[in-house]
Amino acid sequence: MSDDIPDTEDFEARWPKEGDRLFMESEWAYDAHVVADPGERFYRMPKGYKRAGDILIDQAANDVVDRPNVIYAALFCYRQSIELFLKRLIEEFGQGKEWRPKNTHELSILWERFMWIINERERSGSIGLSESQRLVHEMDRADKKSDGFRFPTNFDGAPFVFGDRGIDLANLREVMQGLQNFFECAYLDFSHQDDMLSDYLVSLI
Repeated sequence: MSDDIPDTEDFEARWPKEGDRLFMESEWAYDAHVVADPGERFYRMPKGYKRAGDILIDQAANDVVDRPNVIYAALFCYRQSIELFLKRLIEEFGQGKEWRPKNTHELSILWERFMWIINERERSGSIGLSESQRLVHEMDRADKKSDGFRFPTNFDGAPFVFGDRGIDLANLREVMQGLQNFFECAYLDFSHQDDMLSDYLVSLI
């Protein structure tokens, strides 16, 4: 970002012009940096999509004109954050288990894999577990295949079932924050378990 970025009003009159490129570098200190490392992406992406959802929800709450437009992007960002929080936990703490299917967008399947880790680590009594499960399944029912908030219809042209309803934006934002807190605490808990085991094994040498 630089000081000479035009105001929003100037952008409204902007048209594509010769020499335009989407991805250009300017100054390192001002550029947004996109990394290739999967580990760093797994760290940043869930947080990023959650934060983007928050920003869009705030915009929808404050601007009645934007509200019916940006709500879809906000919901997609929130759903994507849930998917990536789960996938990160599964990737790092799944003990290399082979899953079938290997890749999926279905939150219900990802939750089952997360629960396998929970049970393997004897964490079935974790605070917020049942509540988080209910919320993940609620999002899964709203958007089963991560397409319901991205496209007007499903792959065969039929309307999505989740629609023609209102959403309390303040409640949505608050509940999503709780879900993020649960996932991040689960990550810290699993990491602590592994550190304790590592220290114990070292002490036996």
